[in-house]
Amino acid sequence: MDFRAFPTLTELDERLPVYLVSVGHWDHQEPTYRANGHPDYQWLQTVSGRGKLQSGDREWTILPGQGFCLYPHEPHAYFALEENWDVYWISFRGSLASPLLQRTGLAGTGVYHVTEPERIASLIGEIYKTTQSSKDYGGIDYSQLLYTLLLELMKTTAPGSQAAEWGYARLRPVLQYMERHYDRPVTIKELADYIAVTPQYLCQLFKRALHMRPMEYMNRERINRSKELMFQEGGIRLYEVAERVGFESASYYSSVFKRLEGMSPDQFKRIHGLK
Repeated sequence: MDFRAFPTLTELDERLPVYLVSVGHWDHQEPTYRANGHPDYQWLQTVSGRGKLQSGDREWTILPGQGFCLYPHEPHAYFALEENWDVYWISFRGSLASPLLQRTGLAGTGVYHVTEPERIASLIGEIYKTTQSSKDYGGIDYSQLLYTLLLELMKTTAPGSQAAEWGYARLRPVLQYMERHYDRPVTIKELADYIAVTPQYLCQLFKRALHMRPMEYMNRERINRSKELMFQEGGIRLYEVAERVGFESASYYSSVFKRLEGMSPDQFKRIHGLK
């Protein structure tokens, strides 16, 4: 079933960091040609069928489950390659629209793989339903759901042809392994072997999905566990904390804690009233 909504925007809405301009769904996406581009940021999520996107001198074939991002004022065209091209779409603006897309990895107009396309389509549908029911705080409600959608895209999208290789889904087993073994030394090779990739490729996955290296993530996990320990066992000594969360020495633990938290472990204990 086709649907579309263009919520009335107030001045308050337009001050939100991201705000909804339009949302909809086409059972059969019609050919679209825009010589001057579109004024808004757009995300279009395919459900079934195949299409083609052209922008500048680039061209992409859009497969079922993939999505494509359109940046404002960039000339483009897209059209179906099969009779029924089923597409959900959303348009938005706001001062944080570009930074959020950049953080999500949607760095420009193009086609992106989505590991959970049904979830993205469902969220767009939910935003549409909200436009039909929420009036008192409409713009804020739409913005909240739109932000959720962008965060979901951050976890599930990747450029090029490596859908299953990128994103949180690929790293989830490694992150769970880290959570189970934070209390002992763990090497990058050990983590890479766990999901049968090279250490170099593991670092690429971490950089793409989390914007940090594996050991930096591991240290953050250890520091968080150390804070839990300090609350659970108020009288625990610093060297005991360091040892139980996998640091080789209390001094190294303290330096990592200060770098990540902006204060020493002792300062952390004092501001939280711990002995």
